[in-house]
Amino acid sequence: MSEDFEHEDDRYDEAELLAHAQQIFTPVKLPCGRVVPNRLVKAPLYEHFCPPGGGPPHAGCFSLYARWGAGRWGMVITGNVQVDKRHLSLGRDMVIPEIITHETLAPWRQLADAIHSGTVGDEDKSSPSSSPNSISEAASSSSGRDRPLAVMQLSHSGRQSLNFFGGRKPFEPPLAPSPVRLGQSHAVSDGWFSRALHRITHQVPREMTHEDIRNTVAAFVRGAQIAAQSGFDGVQIHAAHGYLVNQFISPKSNTRTDEYSADRDPLRFLREIVYAIRAPGVVPEDFVLGVKLNSADYARDTAEPQESRALDHVREIGSWQLVDFIEVSGGDYEDPQFIDSTAAFKSPRQVIFESFAERSKEIIAKSSLIEAGRPPPLVCVTGGLNTLPKMASVTGNAHADLLGIGRLSVIHPLLPVELHASLKKRAAGETDSFLMSEPHKLEKNGLGMRPPSYFSWRGLERLFFCLLLLIWAVVPLRMPRIVGASGPVTWHSFMLRRVAFGQDVDYTMGTLGAVLRFYLMGVPYPPARS
Repeated sequence: MSEDFEHEDDRYDEAELLAHAQQIFTPVKLPCGRVVPNRLVKAPLYEHFCPPGGGPPHAGCFSLYARWGAGRWGMVITGNVQVDKRHLSLGRDMVIPEIITHETLAPWRQLADAIHSGTVGDEDKSSPSSSPNSISEAASSSSGRDRPLAVMQLSHSGRQSLNFFGGRKPFEPPLAPSPVRLGQSHAVSDGWFSRALHRITHQVPREMTHEDIRNTVAAFVRGAQIAAQSGFDGVQIHAAHGYLVNQFISPKSNTRTDEYSADRDPLRFLREIVYAIRAPGVVPEDFVLGVKLNSADYARDTAEPQESRALDHVREIGSWQLVDFIEVSGGDYEDPQFIDSTAAFKSPRQVIFESFAERSKEIIAKSSLIEAGRPPPLVCVTGGLNTLPKMASVTGNAHADLLGIGRLSVIHPLLPVELHASLKKRAAGETDSFLMSEPHKLEKNGLGMRPPSYFSWRGLERLFFCLLLLIWAVVPLRMPRIVGASGPVTWHSFMLRRVAFGQDVDYTMGTLGAVLRFYLMGVPYPPARS
């Protein structure tokens, strides 16, 4: 076992580890009746795959999601699919169509099929050429288990929609609950450069009227209908990370005094979306409906979480008896806890947000939902699940029902298949160290691992960035906190292009190189099949 887990009282006994780990591959039933074949959930990750201005999924998306489909995850949740083309996040988001037709549904059907089958169905839509048999072989190796549930994450960026890439004219304000600019909560502490940058990249939003709210609720409903009609098993409403639904919930972005006030009824906007999607005839009764919820961003003028308030929201969402699972995460783009998941724990088994997930389960279990006839929603914890002991601890101690895997799904897109094979070896007495230690940590200097030779393009790139870092070291400016925290996220997002082509991630590319390519390179289409 890795020395990372040799701490006293924290070392897993092999038999205990195997017993807890086997629970990862037990199926679990959602309240709507659908069954998740195992507890491993490919958590939402922003792909940045579409052309500028956003659009439907394309060949690159199909190949990427076919890789995850071949991994036979219990559930595969897409990156944020925007319900409003005028409120994109970084400008190259997947966007639902405004009109539902056979033609507009076609690419979404292909995406759902890629997740379910682990292959790219159409002959003119090629699979990754670098390893043409890897997907089909992985899928066939898991043929005894049910296919993954395909879930589309629906989102609206609200005030987080960028000025020049958000789908609107330059300097046209985005919609939000209140006219509170992104970054305002930390404007004083972050310094003048951060304030100036936020003023350029994010406009003071326009407060949404009741008509705006009704139109946005209708857009979420249209997104759910498109998902259902194109073969997805469900949708997840993104109510975390500072996006629009979360902006209504949080008092630091919602200063309204009407019925949508964060003080009077913080969940009203989310509740209207959920009830509208569950209205008779909108989606099938067994259609999965999830919510991604923050555990920590509820306080004004402080980064300290008001956990009890968040738990009250979990209780209320459960009481609606309409939601099938709640994914627990945290932070937003002002206080990026969901990005900076490097929190130090005393125990190597601990996972970020695990405590909140555990308390959420307890609160839901103590409520009267079971007596009402519909089972309570399942709880999914996302963040920091990057080793087998951490995953096994969560399932073994019943701290959460589902395990949301984000960055690790980029490094190991076939993780469930590989982990299942590893556990099978260990159960037979063989030695196997898969996921017993944390993956390679990205270099904090942003340069990546040293290339084999400096007489190469990667070597020249490294020297160029070394020079830039030397210059930046003498510049008396403090970058916004999101810039420093987003490097690892951007690196993993860019590596999704390699995943789509069946390649391993490249650690010689640092976060600086990934950020540069992320914003400058074109749409990643897989090469045509010969």
